[in-house]
Amino acid sequence: MAAVKSKERFPYWETVKINWKANTVLSFAVSCIWLLLTPVLVGTANLDQQGAAVPLEMFVSLIGIILLTPVFLPEQNAEIHDLVASKYVSVLRIYLIRTVYLAVILAAAVGVFAVFMGMRGCEVNVKLAAGTFSDAIFLGGLGMFASAVCGNTVAAYMIPIGFYILNYGMGSRLGCFWLFSMTKGEYLSKIVLLAAGILLIGGSILLQKGRSIKGV
Repeated sequence: MAAVKSKERFPYWETVKINWKANTVLSFAVSCIWLLLTPVLVGTANLDQQGAAVPLEMFVSLIGIILLTPVFLPEQNAEIHDLVASKYVSVLRIYLIRTVYLAVILAAAVGVFAVFMGMRGCEVNVKLAAGTFSDAIFLGGLGMFASAVCGNTVAAYMIPIGFYILNYGMGSRLGCFWLFSMTKGEYLSKIVLLAAGILLIGGSILLQKGRSIKGV
């Protein structure tokens, strides 16, 4: 009976610990470095609401790519591969745990940076932080979806980066998918970006699940 209960208990904490060691440490460190560089690259003090949107949308949102694109990379690690391959562990649940875990880190990072800007005299608010999180989720979702489709995490980074660059050339012509709308005082499109990001993440998880089952 004890053995059966042991198999029924999902190893949530073990999954988080292995994921942290195998994958999150590096992406978290790179995200922190990028956030530390942001005040050097662009002004983050005494900005009005639209001015404060510049560092948040154009710089901070990029950590979504850094954190979420490599969600499926840990399968290259032998320990995690064995955990996912074990009969009593749901691969879908593994992916969901990773995604939620990294999304929480992403939200915390955006929140901390928004507080930092507020302490430097910027007019930051919940809408700005939420809009930045939406951008980050959308960009990260693009990266995850590309990774699930092509099976190559390194190549997958190019898709959200390419879309980000496209925003500079196309600007507001991208409509609801313009990442920098808060610099013009427009916030409603962030709802579309958040919804699209969630759909991309959900689709990528289902695609990657199918790839794992097929052993691709």
